[in-house]
Amino acid sequence: MRILALICAFLLISAPSAVAGGWAVTYVDPMPSIQTSVTHTVGYWVLQHGTHPFAGDLGKTGLRFKSGADSREFVGVPLGEPAHYAVTFSLPNGTYEVFGVQGMFQEHPLGTLTVPGTLLVKPVDPQMVQGSTEGAWPWQEIAPPLKKAEAAPAPAAVTVPDESPGKPLPVWLVGAVVVGAAGLFLLLRKRLRPFARR
Repeated sequence: MRILALICAFLLISAPSAVAGGWAVTYVDPMPSIQTSVTHTVGYWVLQHGTHPFAGDLGKTGLRFKSGADSREFVGVPLGEPAHYAVTFSLPNGTYEVFGVQGMFQEHPLGTLTVPGTLLVKPVDPQMVQGSTEGAWPWQEIAPPLKKAEAAPAPAAVTVPDESPGKPLPVWLVGAVVVGAAGLFLLLRKRLRPFARR
């Protein structure tokens, strides 16, 4: 039992930093309509914490397309800008869950692609976009969908609408509606009372 505990402790200590809280976010450049069995080239960005290039050797990046048991991975190549890559792929008809392959970091879910059709981008969890783009901006004219000195990404393609419930009404407004309804009820009751006696 002690040996098993020692092995588990060693594995936890020697695990890469991705397990220790490191993460990345993949943003896809605007993507055209994807046609069946046609070769497409798409750009994408892999940003640590969703805001900046990873300092070091990130490893293999790309896109993975999953449809049931079918999983197809296409490896990207670096472009001229920091953290910017391109991948070439061709897919048969179908609906695919799309993931960003992020080297040493865990895959990032990007959305759903229907072939032929377009990529419906899953909005990025705001908790995955941390840090700031303040300081030295590492990009020139071609940059990821971030605003300088902000950490909020702009959408890259068609975005799936947020399904969160709407904002609740303010308490004062609910109270005013209840008081108004009660007042109207009392007024109508008072006016209709003479007719009830006849």
